[in-house]
Amino acid sequence: MVKTLTRAAQSAIAWSLLGISAASASVEIVYTEPTSKQEQQAKQAIIDSEVNLLLVELSEQYFPFKTPLTVSYGGEDGPLYDPANHTMMMPYHFYSEALDYFTKNDYQEKYDRAPELGAIDTILHTLLHEAGHAYIEDQSIPVLGKEEDAVDNFAVVMMLEYVEDGDNAAISAADMFAFESQDRPDYYAVDEYIDEHSFDLQRYFSTLCLIYGSDPEKHSNLLDEIGKESLADRKDFCISHYQTINSNWHTYLKNHSKTYF
Repeated sequence: MVKTLTRAAQSAIAWSLLGISAASASVEIVYTEPTSKQEQQAKQAIIDSEVNLLLVELSEQYFPFKTPLTVSYGGEDGPLYDPANHTMMMPYHFYSEALDYFTKNDYQEKYDRAPELGAIDTILHTLLHEAGHAYIEDQSIPVLGKEEDAVDNFAVVMMLEYVEDGDNAAISAADMFAFESQDRPDYYAVDEYIDEHSFDLQRYFSTLCLIYGSDPEKHSNLLDEIGKESLADRKDFCISHYQTINSNWHTYLKNHSKTYF
């Protein structure tokens, strides 16, 4: 019987997965040697969170790979998925940068969520985002539109449907996009308008839209940043949008015959 991950109190960051059975060899986690004290601390925080076990178990249950996926921690490149060798690269400094964003934005004081947990929430979203790229490649899934948007949606759906407290974790990941957008200039270079990624602020609101759409009653105030004149229309859209995105992704998942609404 597989261990069920539980969220500890403030001192330990842990995850709990709903209805999961055994772990899978289709995802291999590799840690390269940290090169600094900060990297060592990041590595230990990631290990202690058990976020990688959660990724492996989610993959086993819902998106198993034909060709085993390697998740390699360390180095300078990433986060990214390299289809040439079916490897996800996750630098330790990504955790440290996320932790810094959540800390300097007073996340604990404003939202009663520890910066360390916000950073792990971001790691989870990013692992699932890159795993989405890998799954598309592995399964030859057709993508109509931006693949980056598709795998953002994949990450949020997995968090909302299968991770305990996944909605709050997804909100943290959305907030990370908002934090990053604050570092942007007030204008974008022309080439960025045809970039593979949507703008950070778009990714922030798109994530909130899915979270709201998954449970409008619970998250009734989540979209209050939107002007009142268009709020009702946006809320209606987000409800139908989540149902569409959730249903479409489950067409390609292992247990797609289940009922999710």
